[in-house]
Amino acid sequence: MVSSVIITIFASFLWAITNHIDKFLVNGASKSSNNIKTLLVFSSLVAGLLFAPIWLIFSKFSVGISLISLLFVFLAAIVYMLATYFYLKALDNNDASVVVVMFQLIPVFSYILALIFFNEGLSIKQFIGSIIITLSAIIISIDIENKNSKAKLKPLLLMMLSSLSFSLYYILFDFGIRNSSYNSCAFWFQIGFIIIGLIFISIKSFRNMFVEAIKLNGKKYFSLNAVNEIINLVANMLVNYANVFIPIALANVLNGFQGAFVFIIGVIGVKLLPKYFNENLKLSVIMQKIFCIVLSIIGLIVMFI
Repeated sequence: MVSSVIITIFASFLWAITNHIDKFLVNGASKSSNNIKTLLVFSSLVAGLLFAPIWLIFSKFSVGISLISLLFVFLAAIVYMLATYFYLKALDNNDASVVVVMFQLIPVFSYILALIFFNEGLSIKQFIGSIIITLSAIIISIDIENKNSKAKLKPLLLMMLSSLSFSLYYILFDFGIRNSSYNSCAFWFQIGFIIIGLIFISIKSFRNMFVEAIKLNGKKYFSLNAVNEIINLVANMLVNYANVFIPIALANVLNGFQGAFVFIIGVIGVKLLPKYFNENLKLSVIMQKIFCIVLSIIGLIVMFI
């Protein structure tokens, strides 16, 4: 069990790395005026082309899937990309450590959706934990320097939409695997990404931004996105493995350390590689982030333990 706990915490560390790579790709990977459109193409078309063969091998080339599962999986892919868009928009011009704390809203929305779709009720602990996590997301969105309080509300709203979309994606994918195998659904999920990517490419503004990014920093985009997707895949596989030996509730709590890792990596990065990292290190802001990270972890503990 101890090794599974360590594995889960390490997965959170890997996800924290992907958050910083996302931040760099959004704000600093190229001179393009809209990196988000380019990233959406990479996150769909390129990721799909890269990982569809992997899941094809994992499924031992047995990718048969029922029509209802295929529908849910394709819907899950669409909702996942929508969640990614909201996340990238929130990440633009905001510290990664701020955005990731708001990701803890995912289990809150998951319980709400479970109440709607599965008629599951909220226990007192789940309700209190949800309130604590929501409070941490609100507090971290407050501009304590009073520069532009309204601007700080934007990432909160975007991350609420992103968390809601990711929660809905989990439910849709869960519906999909109820009638077909996980590996076959994962394969068709990547095919859904490829289709979405082709749709993006057919849109002139997306195509132009993608071509521009390739011309300016093609190798950087391909290498960073490939590394990012591989790290994300490894983290997911580690958590799936650990969940066999530890309760999923405990895994959810341990994943709450992702915000702490993002913050620590950001602080170290600003000190060692300021060209590639952007983190507000004013004492008041640091204390606000630490308080909200701890508060979100407490909320997860109350909710799941």
